[in-house]
Amino acid sequence: MAAKASRWLQRLQKNAAELTVHPLRIGVTGLSRAGKTTFVTSLINQLENYQRGLLARRAPFDRLVSVRWQREGVERPFPYLEALQALQADPPHWPRSTADMSRVVIDLQFRQSGLRAGLGNRHVRLEIIDYPGEWLLDLPLLQLDYGQWCEQISAWLAESPRRELAGDLLEQLQAIDPLQPCDPQQLHVLQQQWVAFLHRCRNEAGLVRNQPGRFLLPGEGVAADMLDFIPLPTVNRHTHAEEGSWWQQCQARFCFYRDFLVRGFYQQHFSRLDRQLLLVDMLAPLDAGQPALHDLKQALEAVLGSFRYASDSWLRRWFNPQISRLALCATKVDQVAPAQQRAVLRCLEDLLTDSLAEVRHGGVQVQGFPLAAIRAARSEGDTLVAGLAGTSGFVRYQPGSVPEHLPLDLAVSGPGLPELRPPPGLHRNEPFAHYRMDDLLVWMLEGRV
Repeated sequence: MAAKASRWLQRLQKNAAELTVHPLRIGVTGLSRAGKTTFVTSLINQLENYQRGLLARRAPFDRLVSVRWQREGVERPFPYLEALQALQADPPHWPRSTADMSRVVIDLQFRQSGLRAGLGNRHVRLEIIDYPGEWLLDLPLLQLDYGQWCEQISAWLAESPRRELAGDLLEQLQAIDPLQPCDPQQLHVLQQQWVAFLHRCRNEAGLVRNQPGRFLLPGEGVAADMLDFIPLPTVNRHTHAEEGSWWQQCQARFCFYRDFLVRGFYQQHFSRLDRQLLLVDMLAPLDAGQPALHDLKQALEAVLGSFRYASDSWLRRWFNPQISRLALCATKVDQVAPAQQRAVLRCLEDLLTDSLAEVRHGGVQVQGFPLAAIRAARSEGDTLVAGLAGTSGFVRYQPGSVPEHLPLDLAVSGPGLPELRPPPGLHRNEPFAHYRMDDLLVWMLEGRV
C-alpha cells in the first residue's frame, strides 16, 4: 500500500507540475535549402549556452535559470547530435537537409521579476516543429481538385525553363488519352520520369514550385503506391471518365494524396502553432536569375496566401491556427559584405510586398531579420574569408553586389557566391558564431516570458 501511495503521489506531483508549464510552439518553415536544419541546430546550441555569448546580456535571457533539451518521450526527435557531428567533422560540412518531420522540445526556467518575483520560476516549454520545405509547397493543393491541378501544371510547363527541362516527357504526357484504360506499368514509368523532372527543376534551374513535394521527399510511412499518379496536360476541371481510366486512376490517387498526406499533416501540426519562422535563401535565386526569382515569388505568395491569418482564411476555417507572430528571415547573409546584409532582407520583402501586407492586415505581427544561423564567412577589410565546401583550406573573396531593391520585372544579377563550408572549431559547449540569432530569439519569446 505504501508503494502504491508513493507512486500515486509522484504522478500527482508530476501532473501538478505540468499544469504550470507554459507551452510555446514554433513552426520552422522554409523552402528547400533555406538552412532549416542548420538553423534548428544553432538555436539549440544558443539556448544550451545561454550563459555565454550574446544571449547572456539580453532580456529575458538574463533571467534564464536553466535549459533542458528533452529527448525521452519526444516523437521523432530532431537529430541534434548527428548535426553536431557533421559540423565538427574534418573538414566540417553542413548537416543533412531535413528529410522528414521532427520535433525539438526544450524546457526553459525563467526567474520572474517585479511583482511576480516571489512566485517561483516560470516554466516555458519551447516546442519546435521542423519539416521538409518540399512539403510546404503541397499546401496550396488543398484548394485544388485534380483537374485544376493539371491546368496549373500545364501552365507551368508552357513556360521556360520548365518547358526545356521536361524534354520529351511533356510529349509523352500529352499523348495520353485520359479517357482510355490506364496502363499501370506505363503509369509507374511516367511517375518516375516526373520525379526525375522535379529533381532537374530544383537542382539545375533553382526552381522551388515542385509538386507534388513528397515525390522528392516522401517521408516515413509513405507507401510507393500512394505516389503513383501524374499530371495529365489534356485534363481540365471538367474532365470525367469511367472507372479504370487514366483520369480516374490519377484523380483518385491525387485526392488520397491531398486528403490523407497533405491535409492530415497540416491539420495535425499547424493547428497547434503559436508562432512561425519563414526561412528563405534569397542569395541562390538572385544568382540563378529571373526565372528562379519569379518561381520563388509565386511559391512564397502561395504559402503566405494559405496562411493569411484573417478570419476569412480558408486554412483558419479548417484548422483554426493561433499564430500571432511571423518572423521573415533572409538566411545565409554572412556570405555577402556586412554593408549589404540588410539589402538581402529588403529584396525578400520587395518580393512579398503584397502578401506581407495581407498577413499584417490579418492581425499578425511580422518582423524581418537578415540572418546567419552559423557564420561561415568573416570580414577582413573589403573582402570575406571562408572555407569552400569539401575542402580544408580557406579562400579570400570579394562578393558581388546585392541590389538595394528588386525591380518589378525581377531582372537582376546576383552576387555570384561560392559554396561555403562551416567554420572549423565549432563545439557544443560554446555558442556558435552567428548573425542576429539573439535578436530573433528575443522577438520570438517576447510576451511569453
